[in-house]
Amino acid sequence: MAGTVFAYGQTASGKTYAQPGVIPRAVSDVFNYIREDHHGREYLLRVSYLEIYNERIRDLLGEDPNANQPEIHEDSKRGVYVKGLNETIVTTPEQVMQIIKKGEGSRKVSATEYNKRSSRSHTMFQLVIESKSKDAYPVDRAAVQVSQLNLIDLAGSEKVTKDFERQKEGGYINKSLLTLGTVISKLTSGQTTTHIPFRDSKLTRILQTALSGNARISIICTVNPTRSSKEESLSTLRFAERAKLVKTAAKMTKITEHSELQNCLKKIEELQTKMQEKTEASYIITPNTNQVINMCW
Repeated sequence: MAGTVFAYGQTASGKTYAQPGVIPRAVSDVFNYIREDHHGREYLLRVSYLEIYNERIRDLLGEDPNANQPEIHEDSKRGVYVKGLNETIVTTPEQVMQIIKKGEGSRKVSATEYNKRSSRSHTMFQLVIESKSKDAYPVDRAAVQVSQLNLIDLAGSEKVTKDFERQKEGGYINKSLLTLGTVISKLTSGQTTTHIPFRDSKLTRILQTALSGNARISIICTVNPTRSSKEESLSTLRFAERAKLVKTAAKMTKITEHSELQNCLKKIEELQTKMQEKTEASYIITPNTNQVINMCW
């Protein structure tokens, strides 16, 4: 099961002010739920952070976001996912927020006609939650429930600017947002045979599983009240109207092999076995001196 939250709207319409409130509360709720879980389950949480800049995926948690090229893959169990991202196992909300802060430092931001520091890319922070019953054995065959929370910060749509670099970035941003709007429109058209252009942008391709219905989605639409932004505000409101019609039916995802939780628990079992064998061996190698003498005689 997946949950996806993103903000949509024109540059300088207030999206940035929505995200700082949503992210820490969402992360805090996840950890509170785990602490209050009395059903005897074991959990493993891991996070990744990417951005889509000029239709290129950059790993914001890598030492050099430009060093590798994460690629979009799809399989029957995981759906659409990005392969090659750095993932970090986390144990506290504070650790999650530190990782987000680290990733923010690698984002593409620049001054525009609207903001001194404007996002020039779309970002996706993903928190994956794996859990299993403590009584389920063997650990490498036990069913593991997998859930994920996607927190998405969309770059704002904007008008044409004179600056060449900002114009290039704006072109990619507007194209991907237009594709997102088209996908939403097609999904709510009621025509089952309609082709859905998920592959027309990296953004919609990554969001394909969520937009196709296997997720709970929350969209925050922001508008700028100034008269000069009237057209952009109307466009955002039309997008919101269409998005409300998208139907979702999120299902619980379970896997029985190759989960990160299974791998960690298996390693723990192996280490515990080795420690026990080492402890038993130490008793055989270093027995009581009197016993050794008696044995020799």
